[in-house]
Amino acid sequence: MPEVLDWMLGRGDEILFRHPRTEINWGDTVNVLPNQVAVFIKDSQVYDVLNPGRHLMKTKNIPLLTRLLSAIVGYDKNPFNCQVIFINLADFQAKFGGRSQTQELAPLQFFGDYFYKVADPQKFAFQIAGNRNIYSTSDFNEFFRNFVVQELISLLSKKSIVDAMSDLDTTSNSVEKVIKSELLEMGIELKNLKFGGIDTTPEYRDRLFWLRAGVSAGEIQKYAGTAKVAEKLPEGGASLGAGMIMMNNLFSSQGVAQKADNIKSTGDVESAFITCNQCKGKFSPNAKFCPHCGDPSDDELKGEAKFCTNCGAKSPTNAKFCGSCGNQL
Repeated sequence: MPEVLDWMLGRGDEILFRHPRTEINWGDTVNVLPNQVAVFIKDSQVYDVLNPGRHLMKTKNIPLLTRLLSAIVGYDKNPFNCQVIFINLADFQAKFGGRSQTQELAPLQFFGDYFYKVADPQKFAFQIAGNRNIYSTSDFNEFFRNFVVQELISLLSKKSIVDAMSDLDTTSNSVEKVIKSELLEMGIELKNLKFGGIDTTPEYRDRLFWLRAGVSAGEIQKYAGTAKVAEKLPEGGASLGAGMIMMNNLFSSQGVAQKADNIKSTGDVESAFITCNQCKGKFSPNAKFCPHCGDPSDDELKGEAKFCTNCGAKSPTNAKFCGSCGNQL
């Protein structure tokens, strides 16, 4: 009795499906829905591809497979063994995230998303199902996500921290171009890849400020003590989400830009430091707190007040003791 082979999509996020029947009878029907194709695989080799429509299993519909089967005596009378793989040609979206390091060995955290689709079903079936024995959406998603993340790790390791973090669009475009060509070899078209954020540790975030300001690596090492400011950040300040906000503020801050211009014009690194209005210590302008006394840095540029390190109360700049708790300022 002739049967119908089809893939009635249960969910729109499924990309491939192997039909459970492996014995195909001449006279069976393969029903391919819109935005699908059906691919025939035998002995890990890919043969015919059927486009949307109802296809009666006869020699003219599967000429490549027929040519192979013609060497088998009585092939036209008996069922033949073959795998039928249905592939969804819709656009898919996925997210990525991972950790890497730059060419200076600076640690990175990154995340983003990308869009893709199957562009060459025959090549996709051969590379994914035939070569890698991947026949389910869950197995494909795991393979594909790992492939993309490993490629991103490798590509980011060849970039400097300034190049990787200063312009996410440029970084996205450069890595997308490389990965796109590799995925085409698997029959997959990468349509868009965007980094949602790239972050590093507080120590390297502080170094990045000086690098963007035009300070040489040697001078940064000389003033490496400024990186200790990061140790005064609130717990969780180095998290991925908070770090992204800090980097955006760092790159767009008008005050920081003016400090950077001052360094470039005078060559004086110390001229870019902030002077604490409580202890007169100097520290990096992207610090949240003074590394010497713990005073919050948000009023340093204004010079209006100082804060008690014991209770946090605000006091006049000339006060020697806190008016709330008596702590010596």
